Order: sequence, then C-alpha cells, then structure tokens
Amino acid sequence: DIHGRSDLLARLLACLSGRTIVVLGDLGDRGPDTRGVIDQLLAVGAIGVLGNHDLWLAAWAAGDGLDPFALTARMGGRATLDAYGVSPSEARRSGEAVPPSHRDFLLGLHLVLDLTVAGTPYWVIHAGIPNDADGGARSLPDLVPALARTRPADLLWRANDPETMLPVGRPIVMGHRPRVEPLDTGDVLAIDTGAGWPEGGRLTALLLPERRFVTVG
Repeated sequence: DIHGRSDLLARLLACLSGRTIVVLGDLGDRGPDTRGVIDQLLAVGAIGVLGNHDLWLAAWAAGDGLDPFALTARMGGRATLDAYGVSPSEARRSGEAVPPSHRDFLLGLHLVLDLTVAGTPYWVIHAGIPNDADGGARSLPDLVPALARTRPADLLWRANDPETMLPVGRPIVMGHRPRVEPLDTGDVLAIDTGAGWPEGGRLTALLLPERRFVTVG
C-alpha cells in the first residue's frame, strides 16, 4: 500500500531492477504524491489489483464524479487532489486533471489477480479474503473467484486478519492491514507496513519466488 509515497516507491524500485512489479492497491491518498506514484508505476510497466482507496480515484478519472467520502480524514483524498493540482470544488466538476494514462492504468487494475511465479500459483487480493468465508461450501479452487463475484467489497474493504484466514490451496498475497513488519504465515503473505501512516511508516515488497521481503523507510 503505497499511499502517495513516491519517495519510498523510488527507493524500493531501485532495489527491484529487472523485476516484474505487481502492486497490491492503495496507490494514493494520505501521502503527498499520488501522481508521482502512478508515473513511476507506468514507467516500469506495473500491473496489479485495486485497493479500496483506488476506487474513488478511478471513478473520478473516468468521469463518474467525485465521491465525497474520498475527502474525509479517514480516506485522505485531499492529498491526492493536491497532487493533481485541483481543489475539492474544482474536482467536483471534472476529473480531467488525471492524465489519460493514469486513468487507463487505474481502470486496468484487477479485483483479484491469478498470478503464477516459477510454477507456483498465488492469489493477489488487496484485503485478502473474509475470515468468515465458507471453504466447506465449495471447492478451494473456486472459492476466491466466487468471492470476487458475490462479495467484491469484502476483498477491498474488510479488515481481514491474515493470521486466521482460511487456507485456499495456494498462498494469498495481501496488503490493507498495516503492521510494523511483513508477515508470512505460509498461507498468507501480508506486506502493508504502513506507508500511509501519519508518522511515516515503511514500504515493503515481496520477492517471488524467493518469498523474501524488502523494506525501505
């Protein structure tokens, strides 16, 4: 979860030269430079999934209007508007301040990414899966696609606890739940280390297939 910290992203990308970059969502809000974050991700050809903080920005950029919730202290969207050089009143009229390349990048992010690295499959999901997901009701290979169809908001917004998440037959890579250190439970890899925290936080990448963490900040 980068949260507008283009400074931390630049340092992290310098450690990842030659790697395919997959983002876990929450590219903007709170931090000062959402625009710079997306510029850097475009420059390295990043792919990835949506976070809950990306929804309003993608909708605004697509011309669907500004969600007032984005401007609350909890979301921190005023920092994103500042990065694009518009005031809230200007933003309510149009999302044209977002370059078309940024709009297309945001609209191209997935809800769930089915990722295979060196023969090992992973699910990449911003918030992981709900802790009340019923694995007994369906086969494990079908569980995540079914959740994406029936409970998409839970994959973006729910405060899902990685330590108690249901095993789904392959590792889940997630962000959303900020923590001091990244976590590898075997079934879940949780890598949000609080770049969006007011006190600064850190930004972490997961290297695959090594399952090794790299953290800056």
